[in-house]
Amino acid sequence: MTQTLLALDPRLHLLAAAFYAVAFVTLVIGGTPGGRVGRLAIPAGACGMLLHAAGIVARWIAVGHGPVVTKYENLSAYAIVTAGIAVYLLWRRTSLRQLGLILFPVSFLMLGFGLFSGTEGQNLPPTFGGIWLVLHVCFYFLAFSTAVTAAAASVLLITGKQAPGRTDITAEELDVAAYRYAGLAFSFWGIGMLTGAIWAFNAWGRYWAWDPVETWSLVTWLVFGAYLHLRRFYRWDGRRAAWLLVICFGFALMSLFGTTLLNNSLHSVYFK
Repeated sequence: MTQTLLALDPRLHLLAAAFYAVAFVTLVIGGTPGGRVGRLAIPAGACGMLLHAAGIVARWIAVGHGPVVTKYENLSAYAIVTAGIAVYLLWRRTSLRQLGLILFPVSFLMLGFGLFSGTEGQNLPPTFGGIWLVLHVCFYFLAFSTAVTAAAASVLLITGKQAPGRTDITAEELDVAAYRYAGLAFSFWGIGMLTGAIWAFNAWGRYWAWDPVETWSLVTWLVFGAYLHLRRFYRWDGRRAAWLLVICFGFALMSLFGTTLLNNSLHSVYFK
């Protein structure tokens, strides 16, 4: 039973990736909200999420824990939350639907990288337990996905690209969307650090050890805070703010993925 579920999991992830690709293509071909082809993006994205969730559940049953240990599991979780934001924007915020042109490919690529990194199951380490760990990883999943969304809005603002068939979205709307999602990312990131510190104390008897992941997480949170401060109080907006937000997202990538490659990081034991 366990081996069957482990074998089923990557197949479901591949199917989910295919549906995310279909959602992206339908947005490219039929970008107008009422277009016959464009309307297929929502069911395609939703079907991808259902298959994706089924794969996560199958693996959860097989290995006995959620997506919290391996690189494949973490990338899968980041991908499904990002895809969920894309589907939400298509469904409820049609003025921002072109963000799906970036969010769906990001989900597709994260699934691809995860599958190529290896899908072998791994036992849950003894220290990986308790509600604080669950909150820690869940808030980081939300933080990264909202940061991706903010960065996507910034990229569209910088490049001036419009979804096919749409001319009504303005740079101001993209700027506001980037600002709001960056605020969410900042909040989720901060809560993720706080819950992670409490979990670390319960697991190892210390709240903070200046581990590379911890240090880069703090730096990333401060950089996002600097962006929000400049945007709110010093009227940084438009392309200048968008470029700064792209830099912030670069820090987020380094924090969540780059630092796990360092041998002196505690997290590298689990996520390599």
